Amino acid sequence: MKILSITAQKPHSTGSGTYLTELVKAFGRMGFEQAVVCGIYPDDEVDFPEGVVCYPVFFTKSDSKAPAGIDLFAPCKVNDSPVSLLSALPFPIVGMSDIMPYGSTRYREMTPGMISQFEEAFMDAAGRAIDELDPDLIICHHLFLLTALVKKHFPYRRVIGISHGTDLRQMINCDGLREMVRPYIAKLDKALALHGDQRGQIIDIFGMDPSKVSVIGSGYNSRLFNTDERIERMPGEPLRICYAGKISRPKGVPELMTALARLADDSDTPPFKLMMAGGCQDEVLMDALDGLPGYAEWLGQIPQPALAELLRRSDIFVLPSYFEGLPLVLIEAMAAGAVPVSTDLPGVKDWIDANVTGPNVIYVPMPEMKSIDEPTDAGRDAFVNNLYTALKDAAAGFETGRLPGPLPGTASITWDGLACRLLDICNK
Repeated sequence: MKILSITAQKPHSTGSGTYLTELVKAFGRMGFEQAVVCGIYPDDEVDFPEGVVCYPVFFTKSDSKAPAGIDLFAPCKVNDSPVSLLSALPFPIVGMSDIMPYGSTRYREMTPGMISQFEEAFMDAAGRAIDELDPDLIICHHLFLLTALVKKHFPYRRVIGISHGTDLRQMINCDGLREMVRPYIAKLDKALALHGDQRGQIIDIFGMDPSKVSVIGSGYNSRLFNTDERIERMPGEPLRICYAGKISRPKGVPELMTALARLADDSDTPPFKLMMAGGCQDEVLMDALDGLPGYAEWLGQIPQPALAELLRRSDIFVLPSYFEGLPLVLIEAMAAGAVPVSTDLPGVKDWIDANVTGPNVIYVPMPEMKSIDEPTDAGRDAFVNNLYTALKDAAAGFETGRLPGPLPGTASITWDGLACRLLDICNK
């Protein structure tokens, strides 16, 4: 079987990028011939399994709007082989989230000229990949502009789209692109949702035939995220808390810092150390990171092996986000032996309960929201209180020996299992 995977974003950054990369690796272990179309910067490195051909679309890193058609030498590597000289789009990568861990353009800020350039560049790359690979299946990540363009330009190819949640938010926020995207997403051969709530949203937003929309879920790398080399905390050492994700407001980072400041002032709570991993594009939050209290440290954006090591030496993993598709890092944290404390995001608890044996996630109620990823003032205050209580209870659990408890069973949701489920769904 020959499979082409397509994303408008970096393939090794953010949750959806990891999702694509790990699926490509899983299909590689199954012996399939593959290619990838992706958006990157000229100084990025792309590293897929041997034999996977990459067709990069280059963007301009600066916001300076370089002249159209500028040629850039690309030190990007595919399996240690430099790619050829290519033209770069004259604007930063278009991010599916409004705040990406790297410099980006927002979809709602795209002009007709930018959309035209985007379409020309990606359809050229996709066309070359299709001509050379002749794929049996095209897998597009995100049910948004690029996936719609692929179905528009290659209507007779078997194209499926995977939603990662942020694409559905863009359908709400981007008035100018909504009607361009909707009719072509509705024509996909299959659309895959991360959980049941999201499946209903896809059917409603795109008017898709329910028989064409299935729940696929997520997976994790059991070779990387496990307890084989877990470093247990020694008696008397501070409790180890970690956060991994974009350092942004929609991720609840300001509320996390407020809750932890209260926790640090609580004489009944044992000492703790917070490790934060992730990129930051918010200037106000960058100032806060420069002045972190003594119990906190920011590691910046780290690769997956370093994240696995961080989780293996953490007691508590905290995800205070207000909006997610299906946060892969919750599964990775459980598999590495950390106890997750997470916002009770729609659809997530049901999926985890159905797919993980004995999950140990501690859920914090969703606050009252005034938009899809911003709480009301009252909701924010209540969320800080609830997050503080959850973290305090978790810390007490470690002090009394009640936590971490038995290791959850995550064996059924590896990337190899996900790849098999995807092919089963597509062949029905």
